[in-house]
Amino acid sequence: MTCRELTELLIDYIQGDLDAELCEHISRHLSACPPCEAFVATYRITVQLTRRLPAAPMPPELAERLQKAMREIDE
Repeated sequence: MTCRELTELLIDYIQGDLDAELCEHISRHLSACPPCEAFVATYRITVQLTRRLPAAPMPPELAERLQKAMREIDE
């Protein structure tokens, strides 16, 4: 497993959505690659912290742009 391959699978790995064999490959890579190990640790902390943030209301102008885009898709 390369560092790039690990980063492409990272969210699924953190969420536990990968099969056991792939998780084992990632674990082996992490044990041999300190930069990736640090990256994964930082990523986990970031995910944990952002999940604790309160949901913020969507700015009205963004909501209008999204609604307009959705109407254009339906047409």
